[in-house]
Amino acid sequence: MALRRTLDCAVRSFSQGAAKNWLTDDFLDALRTVVGSSNISTATAVREQHGHDESMHRCFPPDVVVWPQNVGQVSRLATTCYSQGAPIIPFGTGTGLEGGVSAVQGGVCFNLTQMNQISELKTEDFTVAVEPGVTRKALNSFLRDTGLWFPVDPGADASLCGMAATGASGTNAVRYGTMCQNVLNLQVVLPDGRVLHTAGQGRRPRKSAAGYHLTGLFVGSEGTLGLITQATLRLHGIPEATMAAVCAFPSVQAAVDSTVQVLQAGIPIARIGE
Repeated sequence: MALRRTLDCAVRSFSQGAAKNWLTDDFLDALRTVVGSSNISTATAVREQHGHDESMHRCFPPDVVVWPQNVGQVSRLATTCYSQGAPIIPFGTGTGLEGGVSAVQGGVCFNLTQMNQISELKTEDFTVAVEPGVTRKALNSFLRDTGLWFPVDPGADASLCGMAATGASGTNAVRYGTMCQNVLNLQVVLPDGRVLHTAGQGRRPRKSAAGYHLTGLFVGSEGTLGLITQATLRLHGIPEATMAAVCAFPSVQAAVDSTVQVLQAGIPIARIGE
């Protein structure tokens, strides 16, 4: 507890001491030129809403919140912020548990929820490309009649690009893996506004030995390396039938031993929980 208070004081002092020479009327006008007056806010209530997620960390509101509509606007906004030295904070649904949306130095919050299109579905390749405003439940509802689904389930109805940014997992990971195994390609806007496709534009490689594994670099990067504006995901077939069972064990060790034996036997378990 004492260490937490010490860290909070250090962060607060750093945040308050950081100069904000970039926060000028001309800077705000430049942001409005990109997204329009209706898609930018400096209201206290809006900033506080974007200064925390569902974690235990206290609120650190940004100075400005913007709602870009497409990757071009995200790129132009990032270029403007980069040229003025303004911190950039990506924001999705705010369901994270890591405090990654806290603007400890202030800055410009990019709320990406209005970029909510499912860009491309290729059922024959078992892949789909989504923008950052698409949530897990919205995607599976869209896929309902295809016989496919996206199984990574962290519990909350999180945005899929946010799940990629945090390296999300869940109880389905025992069979389907985490986001690390289910993200095939990412479109990322770098801090200076350049647009990067981590596996090549329009590509959906299942395996590759060509060059750096950039997709793996950005998955789990928590928004520190760039803003994910599109994710190409691996889909899976919906099981023909599923069953659930509740088992009682005399000890934790007995439960662990049973789980290991089930997995070693190759039984297709989808979830294991307690």
